[in-house]
Amino acid sequence: MHNHSKLQASGSMIALMVASTSVALYLLNTTENFKKAQEMMVTSQLAFLGAVSAFVLLLVASFDQIKAPLKFIYSCFFKPLGKTGDGSSQQGRLEAFYKEQAEIYDETRGGLLRGRSSMLALAAAQLKEQLKASGHDRAPIWVDLGGGTGWNIEQMNNHFPVSKFERVYLVDLCPSLCRVARERFQKIGWTNVVVLCEDALSSTFPGMDDPKGKMDLVTMSYSLSMMDNYYAVIDHVHSLLEPKTGILGVADFYTSSNVTKATNHGVEGYQCNWWTRNFWQIWFSFDHVHLHTSRRDYLEYRFDVKKVVNGRNHFILPFIVQIPYYFWIGQRKSSVSKKGRFLLPKPVSSNLAAGLSSDEEIDEPTLHHLNVSDLRPRSMSTDSNSSQGSIPDSPSSVGSSSTLVASVNSSKALLEKQTEIRFGSKLSQWRLSYNPTLSCHTQFRSYIYAFTWEDPRIDLEVLNLERDDVMFVITSAGDNALEYALHGQPSRIHCVDMNPCQNHLLELKLAAIQKLPYTEFWQMFGEGRHANFRRILVDQLSSSLSSPALQFWYKNRGTFDACFYETGYSGLALRLFKWLVRIKGLSETVKEITTTDDIRVQEHLWENVVKPSTLPVWLVEWVLSHPAFLWNALGVPINQMKMILDEGNAVQYIYDTLDSIMTRSLFKNDQYFYNLVVNRKYTHESCPSYLTEAGFQALKEQKATDSMLLHTKSIIQVLKSLSDGELTKAVLMDHMDWFDPKDAEEEIREVARVMRKGGMVLWRSAGRKPWYNALFEKHGFEVEAVGVRVPGNGISIDRVNMYASCYKAIRK
Repeated sequence: MHNHSKLQASGSMIALMVASTSVALYLLNTTENFKKAQEMMVTSQLAFLGAVSAFVLLLVASFDQIKAPLKFIYSCFFKPLGKTGDGSSQQGRLEAFYKEQAEIYDETRGGLLRGRSSMLALAAAQLKEQLKASGHDRAPIWVDLGGGTGWNIEQMNNHFPVSKFERVYLVDLCPSLCRVARERFQKIGWTNVVVLCEDALSSTFPGMDDPKGKMDLVTMSYSLSMMDNYYAVIDHVHSLLEPKTGILGVADFYTSSNVTKATNHGVEGYQCNWWTRNFWQIWFSFDHVHLHTSRRDYLEYRFDVKKVVNGRNHFILPFIVQIPYYFWIGQRKSSVSKKGRFLLPKPVSSNLAAGLSSDEEIDEPTLHHLNVSDLRPRSMSTDSNSSQGSIPDSPSSVGSSSTLVASVNSSKALLEKQTEIRFGSKLSQWRLSYNPTLSCHTQFRSYIYAFTWEDPRIDLEVLNLERDDVMFVITSAGDNALEYALHGQPSRIHCVDMNPCQNHLLELKLAAIQKLPYTEFWQMFGEGRHANFRRILVDQLSSSLSSPALQFWYKNRGTFDACFYETGYSGLALRLFKWLVRIKGLSETVKEITTTDDIRVQEHLWENVVKPSTLPVWLVEWVLSHPAFLWNALGVPINQMKMILDEGNAVQYIYDTLDSIMTRSLFKNDQYFYNLVVNRKYTHESCPSYLTEAGFQALKEQKATDSMLLHTKSIIQVLKSLSDGELTKAVLMDHMDWFDPKDAEEEIREVARVMRKGGMVLWRSAGRKPWYNALFEKHGFEVEAVGVRVPGNGISIDRVNMYASCYKAIRK
């Protein structure tokens, strides 16, 4: 019998005894039943003794199971660190604290010390990338500071085989924990692991004459908060790491100050409330564990932050106990040395070095004899004819200047530096830095669109993309940007979205294309579910993701457990349709629409069965009368809804959208937009081309996604950062519908400035004749309709047909 069952049995016996005694007392008042009462009292007493005996036996039987938790509770809560043993030294305090629980340390820390495994996985992934990029063929060296029982090293073997390290040093000050570690490694048989029972600042590292700058990986798992001289320790770790490829991994508790974090890394979930900030500092200080903000602040001041995730450990009592913890990956900052370096002069900071500090240094070989004007994009040159030259930050511009060819060993390195000078630092290969604390970003808790509604087939036909094109697109779910990269391979695609989560989504897709095989990519974005997303996120994708994107997806790591396409605000509409179909009993009918090979059957089922049941006039009117639902589920703002009403009836607009779709092409092999709505997943026959195996492999092998640059800013901000005549193509989706005339004119004016002569702007609108067409003409564009819906004629303008019109404008 299980322990809880035994307790229930004991409780039942006690209850039986009480009840029996009560009945016996009642019978005692009756002389003729005195004997029976006496017998029942004896029986109840025996039952009580039996219950007590059962309880005692239960404790004895389960002692082995509760011994470890009891010892942990005693050591942590009733035996403060430093009260026994040699409390005069840190080693004495540690030994006194851990000596009696060394054998059960690993057993009792799993729920308390969260993030250790994830930190190790991130460190391993980053280490692999660094070694690959550096071209090192030697085995790396790893130091685990405060490694305790060696649990970290055994866990690391799941992510980076320990046998592939040249040496692994475990450094810990507690003799009892070191003894457990030695026994662990002896049992496993690792001969390249050395356990050093030494102070972090005075470790000798056998086999190395001078360890400075030689360590490829240093990890600190819940040890930084226990080190007394932490400033010196962090400086020492900095000196140990290999300058260019060395990785530092940290997992620990923390508390924040009430000041906004200065860095853009690790902002989400960083701030602690007043109670959490003060309570945990006081609580942990009793055991000489210090959570003052200065420890993490100095760590992030001393190192470049690569990845960081903030979390809350709901230990024992979820939603009541919330211990802040983080896991973190960093590298050494570039050395500040004047010798052999080129220092950008201060005067260029206003135009050239936006985002580059006046004292930032660049390797001399890269910029030797290179004038400031050589770094300026060609379209920013004082030569009036240069705006028609090569694209400023595109691969096609490399080699067009003999000065650049002679001065730069790596064109890619120069382009990366040029991108940083123009747009600010990069958080990942594709993602530009942004300030996540701004209200324009914090208003978004998730992405609105899990999929893109605009038909890229029409876009590609109209745009006629070429390899030297520079594009400006709105990110949305990133589907169409990937279609442009696949079919057109433009030299640069600026993907812009104010919602950070939309860029998190595209960044995830880009990392998955780069790192995953097709089968796993299809599971995520074709099927919309992946059973092992948590594992591949940390082990395979993390090294390619920016820190904000990693934080977002780690927090939402259950996104692919059930149905990805039901997530985000657009998922509300899909869930509503699913619910409506089920309660109407139309599941089989809808399934037949998506599988039939006969377009006449598709049209008949829609017109005579599905439409009357799912889109009655009263329901359409109710949905369209709620602005919150229009925006959150359908992405339709009030201004856009007004455009629909100004030209006609909203109900007729919905019917015009859907009726003509049923006669255009089959859901089964072409209408992947509505097929997705019905099935909440794609099929191999009906999906975007980047989701086909051929499309995926082309993007991966041709590195077509390298052209993407993700801006988390407003459209007007990004436009103002571009040079005159820099763009050749822009796709604004239905974005202009959202504006008032004043804001629209400001943006169109900027679009006209950055668009090269002959360049094209493409947009869609809920209005058949958008009022802002005249503004494009005013600012030097020739506007032409690509497609305009005619109410009631049953002809769609593309496979989605969600908009009443599509226009293009050519810069004159």
